[in-house]
Amino acid sequence: MDELIELAFPAAAPDKATSSFHVAMHCLRRMLEPDLRPGEESSYVRRSTNNFYRFEADDQWWTDTAEVDRLFDQGRISDNHGDAQRACFYYGQVVGHMNRRLLEDDDAQQQWLTPYRRRYQSLQREALLRLVQIHGERGQVDESLEYAHQMLVDDPYNELAIITIVEADLAHGRLAHARHRLATFLDALTHDLGIAPSPDFLRLKARARQDLTHSPCGEVHRELAATSSRAG
Repeated sequence: MDELIELAFPAAAPDKATSSFHVAMHCLRRMLEPDLRPGEESSYVRRSTNNFYRFEADDQWWTDTAEVDRLFDQGRISDNHGDAQRACFYYGQVVGHMNRRLLEDDDAQQQWLTPYRRRYQSLQREALLRLVQIHGERGQVDESLEYAHQMLVDDPYNELAIITIVEADLAHGRLAHARHRLATFLDALTHDLGIAPSPDFLRLKARARQDLTHSPCGEVHRELAATSSRAG
């Protein structure tokens, strides 16, 4: 109970915080079970004799975090079975949930959600990575490009995303755009992170410099997918 009070009322005096906490628990029990009689134990909010609270959810409860876990697992299963279309559906649902501000808190001072945010942001990155790769391998350029742009918002140093976008620039004859993107990305990669680009990136940079605007994009995605699998 003390930990919950500290999370919910960090700035309040101890007596007032304890009182406010008990009021909040009473309201929560009533909200979850409006027909709960005075003195009757809640089916969901349980309190032990040593003031330890626990929340017991049953199969009837739906939470967005559990749904994201389920969708990601289904996407990975479909992916492992070679069902690209179904995998893309589930991975896309994961990304959609994350775009709806999953686990975000308007109060920047509240840090207790941070570990959970990191976990689900990691799932989103994995889903985005596979969406870019799968659509690229299937020749679905528009879809791959859409998810590549989303990936760069979350991870501006992602090579797969920048390679996908630059490939599209080259395919449409936007050579100046391609060269500028490559130069900007390379500068950020080396100066911000202090790491060297991959051979795939360097080959693409050489192509852009030589004005070679066509490449087997699907092969690039397959090579990067294999590299990611080996790294994982």
